[in-house]
Amino acid sequence: MNVINLFKVQRTMFARFLLVAMCAIATLPTYADDQAGSVLITGSNRGIGLEFARQYAARGWQVIATCRSPDKAADLQELAKDYPNIAVEYLDVTQQDSIETLHKKYVDQPLDLLINNAALLGPRDEQAFSNQDYELAARQYEVNALGPMRVSSVFIDNVRAAGPGKIVTLGSAAGSNGYLKPPADFYSYRASKAALHFLVHNMSLELAGEGIIVALLNPGLVDTRGLAAIGPDDPVPDDYAQIVKLIRAGVIELTPPPVAVAAMIELIANLTPEQSGVFLNYDGQVLPW
Repeated sequence: MNVINLFKVQRTMFARFLLVAMCAIATLPTYADDQAGSVLITGSNRGIGLEFARQYAARGWQVIATCRSPDKAADLQELAKDYPNIAVEYLDVTQQDSIETLHKKYVDQPLDLLINNAALLGPRDEQAFSNQDYELAARQYEVNALGPMRVSSVFIDNVRAAGPGKIVTLGSAAGSNGYLKPPADFYSYRASKAALHFLVHNMSLELAGEGIIVALLNPGLVDTRGLAAIGPDDPVPDDYAQIVKLIRAGVIELTPPPVAVAAMIELIANLTPEQSGVFLNYDGQVLPW
């Protein structure tokens, strides 16, 4: 992403929503949602996906938490020990056989909510005009754009069976032409997210007559890597050195995953048909395409 510009855009939104969201997550351990249902989440091994699994499980939902390497997803496996309503499953969103195999297991399970969260960012220095890794670009398109399309199309009858349910896909302001400003960077990541936005918009038109809400949400600048907790003497991964520098300088603020996810859960619960196919920020603000 255009690190400085995108962070400035989200900073005001973060400050406005922080207090409300923190209050919302304070009661999670004892909160039971009167409308608890079933949810399938992709990319649940860490960050936003893991936090979605945690918060929906705490609300009493039946959670199907998927990722590519369940045996290596230590945090997710520990979470599942605390919540018997979490089922940890293998899923590679780029492989049709993987998606269909999982679907066979849950073919009779209505899904009140499908969350397409899995994504691939990739190193910034491999997505430049003069140094684009085209194999990375192809993988990003498979994961970020086609992955949600594959999963949604295979599990659509499960969503229909919920009477109907909702499909929520996490987009990115990095894929918004309205936010595109110099310096030019993350060429292939931005393009893959822009493609995703178009596909989700098209899907919303396809399913509008069935009453299925197809939502596209920007989670904001979420600290999925724990960068804000890196101490002054701790080693900083090369891929995140610039971001950590900006955090320490007070130029940017990253939203903790619990805060961002609590905000999105509130938004998801109150989505209306008019918001289907609209690009929304995590606080409900309409964003430019």
